[in-house]
Amino acid sequence: ILFWLEMMSLLGGVGNATAALDSVAKWFVVSNYKDILGLVKDGIKFLHSFSGAISHSAPHLYISALPFIPVETMLSMVLKPNFSSLLGVVGGQELWPATQLLGLEGHTDAVISVAFSPDGRRIVSGSMDETVRVWDAERGAQIGSYLEGHMDAVISVAFSPNGKRIVSGSRDETVRIWDSERGVQIGSNLEGHTDAVYSVAFSPNGKRIVSGSRDKTVQIWDA
Repeated sequence: ILFWLEMMSLLGGVGNATAALDSVAKWFVVSNYKDILGLVKDGIKFLHSFSGAISHSAPHLYISALPFIPVETMLSMVLKPNFSSLLGVVGGQELWPATQLLGLEGHTDAVISVAFSPDGRRIVSGSMDETVRVWDAERGAQIGSYLEGHMDAVISVAFSPNGKRIVSGSRDETVRIWDSERGVQIGSNLEGHTDAVYSVAFSPNGKRIVSGSRDKTVQIWDA
């Protein structure tokens, strides 16, 4: 599994590795390979914890990730004996934490706003790096390319009720609407605010957008 992850890192495919291991785990259940199913599940948790470091550089797999695998897990018991020169960790975890969080990495500056899609399967984020990004909430991988066009920090983001559109508000005083599936801007910028747009939201029927700004106004737009 380590050599496979090393290749995924070199090929830039770590974002797809969790989904691949999920498929393997399901196949093991159907095929009754329960004796090694725990190893695959540990691999999924390993990726949830360390995918950011592994994506950044393949050597981090051995330097920054492997030494910190909880010692009482099957993955640790199988892998660590093969690497006698690993860094020693004092006071590390014995088991994976009960609540396993994903790290979504890709923005190059502070993340200002985040929101879930209505079905909970995607996350949208807005950042000081002037981009909007969409993420797979289960795998922690970025979906498609980032959405760019704002000329300053993206302060507010929201999904439409059907999840097909995203609205963003920026310090550049504009509101923009995006196609969340194709990753392109829909229509022209919505201009009218004279200061940063701090909040945006769709109406329940998705036909209107409301925005609030530092300019002390609330504006309503056709979506």
